[in-house]
Amino acid sequence: MGPNLPRSRLTSLLVLMMLSTLALGACGPSANSRLVISQSTDAPSGSDHKGHLSPGSFTGITLSIRNTGAGPARGLTVEDLLPAGFHYYELTTLGGNAIRTATSEPAAQGNPAWGTWTIPAGNGNIVSALVISFRVQAAVKPGDYVNQVKLTTSTPSDIDQGNGAGLVVEPRPSLVLAVAAATGQVTTGSLATYVISVSNVGSAVAKSVAISVSLAPGFLYSSTTAYEGNSIRVSSIDPPANSLLPLWSSWDVPGAVNGGPGLLRLTFAARVLPAVAPGVYNLTAAVTSSKDVPAQTIGNTAPVAVGKSTRVPITMTVAPTAPYAPQNGTVTYVITVENDSTDAAQAVTVTDTLPQGFSFKSTNGIVINGKNAGSRLQPTAGSATPQWGPFIIPAGGFNGATLVITFTANVNGASLGPHPNVVSGNSSNAQITGGSDQSPVTITAT
Repeated sequence: MGPNLPRSRLTSLLVLMMLSTLALGACGPSANSRLVISQSTDAPSGSDHKGHLSPGSFTGITLSIRNTGAGPARGLTVEDLLPAGFHYYELTTLGGNAIRTATSEPAAQGNPAWGTWTIPAGNGNIVSALVISFRVQAAVKPGDYVNQVKLTTSTPSDIDQGNGAGLVVEPRPSLVLAVAAATGQVTTGSLATYVISVSNVGSAVAKSVAISVSLAPGFLYSSTTAYEGNSIRVSSIDPPANSLLPLWSSWDVPGAVNGGPGLLRLTFAARVLPAVAPGVYNLTAAVTSSKDVPAQTIGNTAPVAVGKSTRVPITMTVAPTAPYAPQNGTVTYVITVENDSTDAAQAVTVTDTLPQGFSFKSTNGIVINGKNAGSRLQPTAGSATPQWGPFIIPAGGFNGATLVITFTANVNGASLGPHPNVVSGNSSNAQITGGSDQSPVTITAT
């Protein structure tokens, strides 16, 4: 710049140089995010700092994703890489200060994935994080497992995977309790029939198993009509007639063999007193064992409608697709759940209590109002009480909304003659009455 350059021209050149410097700085690399993953589980921790649980049981996993970098993490999606044999069941909570920019939820099957978030950069003492808590069902095969996480972002980010959640499925008993009413509608003065099934999906014997029931007011225990399964009774304690709290004890229930669980099943009748008012009545059932098995209680289950005029908006039926089946053959069943109410039925689970000598083989189809649907509960082959869900059945109103499940069962060792099948259901906000098939399949020699 020469000495004769006008002062105004010199000032303009200096301003342009400063602006160019700022522009070049703005085009430089932006601050990156740094995502740090930590995991925890609800399963009781052992000395190895891993969660220990029984086969097929449910446990919670929590993922904490912290941004310790200087820039925000944008377009974040989270996929949990479940260990082999584990199944995602439900989301329990979302936390942290992450901003959700789009919503995607886990599919009915496969690894759960959630999106999409922006996690702001940490600011001083403020921790920026996304926290996801959810429940999974453990594998039935004992062994050591590790849960992992996969993150993707739309902006550059350093990712610290941390340590995966260690989970140990122990070779111990694991009991599954199911309760169903054999018919969904009864009248006062008659008998209500119930079926209680205890399956051991674990790999060890469950010892000294006892079953107890708390009947609805106005219902009194009458008699036990059948004991079934491959369990061994080690002591005989049966409920007295007219009991409000019947108790049966005790059995050793064997562990699963070749995918088929050990089974204890009892069928009993309760008398409905003449003074019982029309309505829907439930019971509560519990199962206990001597050790290694936590007590289980199922409340508000096996609903029964009393009175012919009682309107039950959500009903469930089951029927075989053919009247006859050969020994060592198969039977295909169709379960239909109809919602005639004006509210959607939430968190619906469906349980089929198969006859003695029958076992679950495969699910053929699940349809809600004509559209395919998925189930996060995946019945295992060989199960005596397959279960599906959770589902949302839309409000049906006058025309009704339906959930239809079609599945196949193996016939192994069932005696000749008719074999009733019993289906039941539960919901977080609705009463669902189940029942048995009106025309049971008949097993023939050929």
